[in-house]
Amino acid sequence: MRPLPLLVLLAACASATPAPVGPEAAVQAWADGLRAKDAEAVWALLDPATRQRVSVDEVARLLEENEAELHARAEQLVAVEDLESRAVVPLPSGEQAVLTLESGEWRLVGGVLGAPALTTPEDAVRALRRALARGRADGVLELLARAPRAALRAEIARFLADTEDELDWETTVQGNEARVQTSGARVIRLVREAGEWRIVDVQ
Repeated sequence: MRPLPLLVLLAACASATPAPVGPEAAVQAWADGLRAKDAEAVWALLDPATRQRVSVDEVARLLEENEAELHARAEQLVAVEDLESRAVVPLPSGEQAVLTLESGEWRLVGGVLGAPALTTPEDAVRALRRALARGRADGVLELLARAPRAALRAEIARFLADTEDELDWETTVQGNEARVQTSGARVIRLVREAGEWRIVDVQ
């Protein structure tokens, strides 16, 4: 089965109908569309890039061919609690500001001003990205011979590219350990120390 991507956060604002407010409303609208096999409603909740690749007719075909599985997925979606809605805003510097929806209002995630707040695994990955993008590792790299220096610069460039789209990050937390995986299969392992998340390994 070709999965229909659940990229509903902020995606519907480009559609002709008003966007659902908050993740709960968006997930409920998605689930309702799956139950009713309403191809137009489901298509409208896809992100703009997916809507360009997938037509309403193709969505209708997928809904018809995978009715039982999609109905089960709809029930799973509405059963999820503690949904979190985040938005990513590109900055002129090339960095990104991340906002989270709290009590109906958008709030900036810590670390935009001053020292980064490492209260979540994503905060730690974001701080590492910021440090590497600003060349904070250059002093160490200059101490290396040409071959290892070039290899590390290439690895840093790949890391920045792999972690560029924060909406593609998949985070798993188990106690004081966590892992963040990107759509490109990059894995960042983290541990919580003194209430803050620190990076253990980048694979």
